[in-house]
Amino acid sequence: MRHAVQASSSSYTPSSYSAADSKTTGGSTSLRRVFPQAKFFAGEDVHFESIAEDVESAEAGQLVVYRIGQDNPTELIAAAMARGVAGILTEQILPCPVTQCIVGDVNLAMADLQSRLLDRPDRKVLTVGVYGSAGKTTTSLLVAQLLRSIGLRTAYQTDLGESDGIVQSTSSRDLPVAGELVQWLGEASDAGARTAVIELSDDAAKCGYYDSIEFDLLLITGSPVAENDFGPSGLQSVLDRVTAAGVVITSADQPHMLRMLQDQECRRFTYGVRKPADVTAKLIEQECGMSTLMVTHESVSAAMETTLCGAAMAANHAAATAVGILLNQPLEEIVEHLSGLRSVPGRMQVLSSFESADVIVDSARTPEQVAATLRAARAMKQPGGRLWCVMAIDPESDPVQLALLGGHAERFTDQPIVTCVKQSKDHFLRASHAVLDGVKKCALMRLVADQKRAIEWAISESSARDCVVILGGVDRGHAQDQRSQIERLTQWVESSRKQDKIESKVRVEGAPKILPFVSKS
Repeated sequence: MRHAVQASSSSYTPSSYSAADSKTTGGSTSLRRVFPQAKFFAGEDVHFESIAEDVESAEAGQLVVYRIGQDNPTELIAAAMARGVAGILTEQILPCPVTQCIVGDVNLAMADLQSRLLDRPDRKVLTVGVYGSAGKTTTSLLVAQLLRSIGLRTAYQTDLGESDGIVQSTSSRDLPVAGELVQWLGEASDAGARTAVIELSDDAAKCGYYDSIEFDLLLITGSPVAENDFGPSGLQSVLDRVTAAGVVITSADQPHMLRMLQDQECRRFTYGVRKPADVTAKLIEQECGMSTLMVTHESVSAAMETTLCGAAMAANHAAATAVGILLNQPLEEIVEHLSGLRSVPGRMQVLSSFESADVIVDSARTPEQVAATLRAARAMKQPGGRLWCVMAIDPESDPVQLALLGGHAERFTDQPIVTCVKQSKDHFLRASHAVLDGVKKCALMRLVADQKRAIEWAISESSARDCVVILGGVDRGHAQDQRSQIERLTQWVESSRKQDKIESKVRVEGAPKILPFVSKS
């Protein structure tokens, strides 16, 4: 197939020198050879055997890294001198006789250094980056599901968890970037992974934390991230990291993105829901928490069923299908593999019930994400039912964004409820005023500062034909925190349903009974 993508270490040619070029005759690594433009203090060069995880576990001959704002300089200097380290990589001069290598950004320097020491681990696997404003986590998991199903050992790094190709885990740290990400790629390669799927952060891209990695495939989901400053463009930064033989997979529903890629002469492959594309996914039917999609590539079409509902989820499936097409997989097998991903925590997660309203838990925060979730939820509710929305807002958000959230809640839902997490109660009133700025009928909005009470009230007042959407309230921190917060929301829903069932039973039993009329005859 003309779009086929291959990954091999031979496809990468270093621009300057390899890991072996930084080695001295004694087998140690020279920082002057790695960073010829860096400044050195208390010595001409730093020759080290390996990099210490931290100064407390450092051994003689190792390199120690000093991070401003994270490490105590006095304690680091004392420990480094006592342990006889080879040198210190730092952004500022430290008052000690240990040789120091002064660089502009420690994180960027560590990424470059790790990449050279590990001999470019990103070139040893098929590297897939997923970037965009919405749908990154779901698309990353769909791609990982597809790659594993076709027999490729796959490592992945997402907001909800990670895997090195063997062990899946829920990390207690933020998404790794720079040197940590390069090290993770090295570990995944050592574990036998043949592919790596990486969810990319816009902020990290702007800082250049992916500059030591090259991508064979780059998926762009949602709409391009809006640039609101005069700094570097995150989108441009990740596009620059696509290999010469790499492919950018983008949405045909975003014409300005297609024009931008055409101007840059990128190899592109398109997917779409509304407009013609290389891969299209049409939403045929959606009911009872199931969606039926018709996925088409060229003259071949295949139907699939999925529990991930909505047009945004259909676009995510189309993007993941595009990866399978580029790997020369039959369309029928691709859609079958993608159907295997039944649920994604906090991403249109449906909690069904026969006796009360269905509940959808979604961690959407931005206006674009909220609008996509509410559109999908409105299509899922039963005929004659109402759509409730319990939206937890972040008081630190921009007032314009909060006003847009209010407008979406009023437009798409029948009963919008604005709330916040417990830690933000002190600033809830100020933020709720910003939300009301985007609302035409302010009396329609109900403000409840306690998120748990807001959920309890919505479930108790809704009927079995209604649908309740719980938005936000999930901090986009590390995976472990996200999963625990999502689990807490689901527990609140279940406890509210049980309490509502008990109260309903009490109301029925306590209602006045009408005695039957008995004739005297």
